[in-house]
Amino acid sequence: MAIPRSAVLSNLDLSDKIKSMSKEKLQAPRGTKDILPDEEKYWFYVFDIVREKMGSFGAKRIEPPIFEFSEIYDRSLGKSSDIVNKEMFEVKRKSDQDIFQEIDNTTMVLRPEYTAGIARAFVQNGMETLPQPVKLWYWGPAFRYERPQAGRFRIHNQWGLEIIGDEDPMTDIAGILLAWQIFQKIKITSDLTLDINSLGCPKCRPKMRRKLSEYFQDFLNNLCSDCNRRFIENPLRIYDCKETKCQKIIAQAPQVIDFLCPECQNHFKQVLEGLEKLEIAYNFNPRLVRGLDYYTKTVFEIYDKKDPSRQRTLLGGGRYDELIKLYGGPQTPAFGWAAGVERTIEIIKEKEIDIPELRMTDICLLQIGDKARRVSLALLSQLDAQGFRATAIIGKQSLKSQMRSASKMGAKISLILGQREVLDKSVIYKDMDTGTQETILQTKLMDVLKKRLK
Repeated sequence: MAIPRSAVLSNLDLSDKIKSMSKEKLQAPRGTKDILPDEEKYWFYVFDIVREKMGSFGAKRIEPPIFEFSEIYDRSLGKSSDIVNKEMFEVKRKSDQDIFQEIDNTTMVLRPEYTAGIARAFVQNGMETLPQPVKLWYWGPAFRYERPQAGRFRIHNQWGLEIIGDEDPMTDIAGILLAWQIFQKIKITSDLTLDINSLGCPKCRPKMRRKLSEYFQDFLNNLCSDCNRRFIENPLRIYDCKETKCQKIIAQAPQVIDFLCPECQNHFKQVLEGLEKLEIAYNFNPRLVRGLDYYTKTVFEIYDKKDPSRQRTLLGGGRYDELIKLYGGPQTPAFGWAAGVERTIEIIKEKEIDIPELRMTDICLLQIGDKARRVSLALLSQLDAQGFRATAIIGKQSLKSQMRSASKMGAKISLILGQREVLDKSVIYKDMDTGTQETILQTKLMDVLKKRLK
């Protein structure tokens, strides 16, 4: 039976559409990026500095789950926050019918930030019984459905610090100092600015909310729809709006610092005096509120002063003295901050900071011929058993190509095996820094390596 020409064309069109859809799907999702091998050295550079400084500060690493019950964030971040309202990813089974849940009517979400999950872990694991303060640090991905743009991704990596169990202003100062020291170690502080403010405590908030409500009441018709919602739920959050028309109104609004109680005033004064003694320059920003409901007293941000739009805030945080209690724990003061890995790396690249290549191995085995390849794998196993960092170039590359590969991996020593070395049970020892080489019997090799790679 003949097939109508129109049907053939229709099928061809459908085939083209399927191919087109397949091509579209074979890409990273919008708002994400691949971390390619050439970028790895930047990630390890930052991670090693962060790990070293956190360790010397006495902080221990914590890793809460990537997904939590949404209530964890609803309670702490505030239901009026943009994160809760617009940016959280809900976790579902592949089936459209069932939400991935353990208890009826509960929803799980990918973590949009770390502090809430760490506070939950602090309470759940009875960490209030540990010597206070408890110092914790973290490194890993967070997820927010933001509009992708320069420096903003829907999967972004954070590193941060939490100091839980100390209300002294010295904790705030020490935490900010550590953040600044890390950026100094990374070599990017020359164009960074520190903004700081105080949001007061629960004693200050009623008067603060009343005064702000009185002011913004007269401008509701001129404020954006989000700010009208914030006016009802939490007028303090209006300060965080980035809309140009709202910014003009915010610029004339009362300063929250004028409504601080004596205790909060004294706390903030001591923090500023401490920063001055450490010669850490700061900019008092009376309209800095951060985007989360759990903050009390000190809030601060570190950003690139060449970025007036503040789209690339590198680090932000502050004090959250009520959060642990909110999760059922005892009244526990706390202070913390989080920094963006991707944004930090962008600044490193912009400043063209010389990053050392990764040394992936100390010893690299090079071989010529099948017999040499078999012997090199046995020798590699012996080196590993003796605790050496060693690898072998597997394949049939030329010796010159293998030498280039060893150099890229940062090897200090190359051990070369050919047909003669297999018969003599020896290796050619080559120092990759000086270029000198000598022949060493395999029976003496381990002793030689131990002396030269102390």
